[in-house]
Amino acid sequence: MSRHRFPLYCTSWRSAWPWLLALSSVFGGNARAGEDYRCTIEHVVLGPSSDAAVQARATKEFKGKEFTVSRGTGVMTGALKNAYVTAPRVIDMGSDQNSFKVVTTLRPGEGSGPGSYVYLLVVREYAAGPTKPFMFADNDEVYFGYCRHF
Repeated sequence: MSRHRFPLYCTSWRSAWPWLLALSSVFGGNARAGEDYRCTIEHVVLGPSSDAAVQARATKEFKGKEFTVSRGTGVMTGALKNAYVTAPRVIDMGSDQNSFKVVTTLRPGEGSGPGSYVYLLVVREYAAGPTKPFMFADNDEVYFGYCRHF
């Protein structure tokens, strides 16, 4: 009798490979440990038509708030979001030489109003150390802060 026990449908390691591959893709997914981001907002810049009081309120409202980003899908959840009607698109996964980039667009008629919307997230994945600066643009509102892998 063999020292290795296999499920009834697998009689050897060779026949177990398809099952192991399937399990690794189900449980491994596209997010390895430490690959996604947890981000903290530090500063907000509103469009040019906003006065100083509105700017100060926006910064006070968002400063210190957090959101997370799935690097596999680009979906942001928490204080800032980028997935409404259309799915975000990861443009660049980032590396030691490139930023992580995600774009979401809503064309006229796809959103809740008559206009279009553009959301852009850039995380400086190449920045040295565990803290990665980010910039998120929601049309003419721009949020700055830092992200960490989790």
